[in-house]
This record gives sequence, C-alpha cells and structure tokens, in this order.
Amino acid sequence: MTEGSGFDLRRFQLGGEEHDKIRSIAGKIVSGREGYKIVEEKKKVKKIKKCKCGWVLGGGEKFCPECGEKCS
Repeated sequence: MTEGSGFDLRRFQLGGEEHDKIRSIAGKIVSGREGYKIVEEKKKVKKIKKCKCGWVLGGGEKFCPECGEKCS
C-alpha cells in the first residue's frame, strides 16, 4: 500500500447492508452458529458545558469562575 491509501471502515459503522454483514459474521464467530447477531452497546457521549470565554464548567455553577459571566 502506498502512503495515504487505506481501507475505509466507516461504511461498516453507519448501518445498512454492510453493517448487518459484519454483525452476522461477528455473531457466528462468538456463538459458533448461523443467525446469531451480536448486541451492540451504544454509549451516550456526555456533553461538556462551556462558558462564553471557553472555560469548561464542572456542573452546577451559576457563574463562570474564570470570567464571572452568568451561566445558564
């Protein structure tokens, strides 16, 4: 392979036919039988609150400790 070329795996993550193929292949490897599909764990990403000045807020603050701006 040359530099910059690679195998793009995003099409397997987005869902659809390719995603189902990967799930069935992984299920067969795990269970040893046809038709078994693995259950995927989807993690929720916690949104980080920031002030207008860019300071990361821990949670529960009414005012930004860096600039003093009121947080909503």
